Amino acid sequence: MVYAKTFKRTAAIITALLMLFAMVLTAPTASACSALELTSAEGNVYWFRTCDMDNTYNVFGENGSYIAESYLVSYPKGEAIGFVTGDVVAEHTVIGMSFSDSLALLDGINDAGLTGGLLFLDEGTETLPEDVPEGNAVMSAMEGVTYILAQCATVEEVVELCERTNIQALDVPGIPGSDLTATLHFNFVDPTGRGIVIEAADMENAGFYTVYESIGVMTNSPPYDWQMENFAKYIGDSTALKDKGITSITLEGQTIEGTPTGNDQILPGSMSAPDRLVRLAMERYFCNEGTTIPDADMLARGAGIMATNNRPVEDAAVEGAAASYTQYTVAYDISNQTMYIRPYDAVVWTSLSLAEATAETRTQYPILRGNEGASVASLSLNAAEEAPVVEKAPTANNNTGLIALVVVLAAACVVLLVVVLKKKEPQVK
Repeated sequence: MVYAKTFKRTAAIITALLMLFAMVLTAPTASACSALELTSAEGNVYWFRTCDMDNTYNVFGENGSYIAESYLVSYPKGEAIGFVTGDVVAEHTVIGMSFSDSLALLDGINDAGLTGGLLFLDEGTETLPEDVPEGNAVMSAMEGVTYILAQCATVEEVVELCERTNIQALDVPGIPGSDLTATLHFNFVDPTGRGIVIEAADMENAGFYTVYESIGVMTNSPPYDWQMENFAKYIGDSTALKDKGITSITLEGQTIEGTPTGNDQILPGSMSAPDRLVRLAMERYFCNEGTTIPDADMLARGAGIMATNNRPVEDAAVEGAAASYTQYTVAYDISNQTMYIRPYDAVVWTSLSLAEATAETRTQYPILRGNEGASVASLSLNAAEEAPVVEKAPTANNNTGLIALVVVLAAACVVLLVVVLKKKEPQVK
């Protein structure tokens, strides 16, 4: 009896240690990402996003990050991409921002101009293997942007692909914990200016996508339908809008009627996802969805809007926000199929276009950082004759520190179990 109790106690300790480790991997990464679509005075379409997280998943592999350094990357048309769910031959050339040294893209654009990215959604669900309908494909949550951009040319094609694809949390080499969560949603925009938000947030249809027509902005949780209801309440309660006689807002052809609740509101200022969405939507409304901004000013002014709405948040006590900071801002000139990225410690943009991505294999491109990004002359870094191109397949996992932690933890558990069993072993007389 004593032996049984001791064994159970030891097993409980080991289980607790393993659960603690799992919690470290699955703890929600502080995230305040935002996305914004604008159409310039000349009629060209742009898509901006900020990547806001704490250092748990620092995209540059710094400050104790669980992941390796990220980079710009291109995938050529006609080459098979080895997703964790199987190979897919790319129908389009794709460029974008990697997530660690993996096949996952945080955001990207393809040679049809389809552009998009992933943002955090705490309510995201996955389909269990036995619940995937016959004939449907399965997509890893983390590889979703790469998977979709490699196959689709338009938003309509994204919708069609989603109808026959289920999302699962599957292990993506290079991203520890990717097999433990599917808490993501996606925003895609094509050259026509049509944008969509796709989410798998319905618990009764876990892992099945719901598609929403976008009003040109997206942030994080809660799901998009809740966000739109919250925005309607702001329109109905805003004292500034009431003073102007505005009772509805039209964005991307969608009219959101205000729903007054009797509580006067001013423009919210917190870093919570609902407040950021309201601010971005109103910024978009007051610049007439971008048409008051000429192409020549779009990069600076669009980035300025993003910076205003995604200030660094280092204090988790800020209401509705977790500690995080903008690790990078990226702008996609969809009409010219060019991306511009600026890390938090650079003052200039690194650019990469589809025209420059002429490699026949998956190719990595550097991002200007720190002092490298302190000179305007550095913008030419990615010119074909100067770019230091590195050809490299993604490694299985560059997170040696995390692997070491797993090994030590497992060894400690084994030693503890052996010691206890040895101590309580019945003595033969």
